[in-house]
Amino acid sequence: MSGAAGEILTLIFGKNAKLTVNSDAPEMAGIVRSYHGFSEILEEIKDARVFAGIHFRSACNAGQQLGSGVADYVKANALQRVPPGADDDEDN
Repeated sequence: MSGAAGEILTLIFGKNAKLTVNSDAPEMAGIVRSYHGFSEILEEIKDARVFAGIHFRSACNAGQQLGSGVADYVKANALQRVPPGADDDEDN
């Protein structure tokens, strides 16, 4: 899921979108993470899953590739521009 989200967010915000995340969790107060693109976030997500013993690296890579394919399908089939003058209420 993170692979698909990263692809779509990159499409919307650009390849080099800068993002800073602050934690609201009391046990993580003061922790700030900064990124220079969603690809950096995706790599960190994969690392976290491997380091935590949740997944093998190969599974993370395969999952991200699958998510990228899902995002490509969404971009080609769902995120289409609406032509000027098109009316969503054509059936009414």
